[in-house]
Amino acid sequence: MSTRHLEARGKPLTDPAHDYIHFDEIEDVLASVDLVALVAPLGREKPQCWKWIIIGTHSALQGAMVCAFADSTQTSILTDQSAKEILAWYDSDEATRGKRPKERLADFGELLKRCTRERPNFKPLVLTPNQRRDIKRLHCHFRNNFAHFTPKGWSIEKVGLPRIAEAALDAVEDLMKPGQWLTIHMDEDQRGRLDKALKTARLALRNMNAP
Repeated sequence: MSTRHLEARGKPLTDPAHDYIHFDEIEDVLASVDLVALVAPLGREKPQCWKWIIIGTHSALQGAMVCAFADSTQTSILTDQSAKEILAWYDSDEATRGKRPKERLADFGELLKRCTRERPNFKPLVLTPNQRRDIKRLHCHFRNNFAHFTPKGWSIEKVGLPRIAEAALDAVEDLMKPGQWLTIHMDEDQRGRLDKALKTARLALRNMNAP
């Protein structure tokens, strides 16, 4: 954050915000899409950038599912057991209930199932069979291999990768639209940032296979 920006807000240079980077569930999604927008234009000349395109699109989609499906107790995105523990803690006597249980986020596949099912006050994510297949392949095959890379040689066919990444970005856009649970709190700057990054990333992905 620049000195000018701090002064414009009337904050002294010793403001603690100057020394920290703030994240919340929305910023997590925006940072991931920003990453894809930065590295996707490099993917054609530097194919190894696909590692970060894959990780970025996967992270963006997981974050978007968390944003869209979280309820007022923040338990709808947890594993069933973790949700039970948190709700029981809320219902217990405040004086004797002890430390809040550790939250355990549901895994990617389970979040995808929940986000594509009907729920009161929630517009489910609608995916074509091809999009669903591409997103599952993004998670199970590509992202997991990069996140848990073992000593090996791995050759990835380029054809199809842009389509797979774009399927994830399409889902991110749908989940982050106004009217979903938490995304109504996105301000104008955040929404503009998301739209710009999605546009940049899509353009780069569509140019990947151009002659």
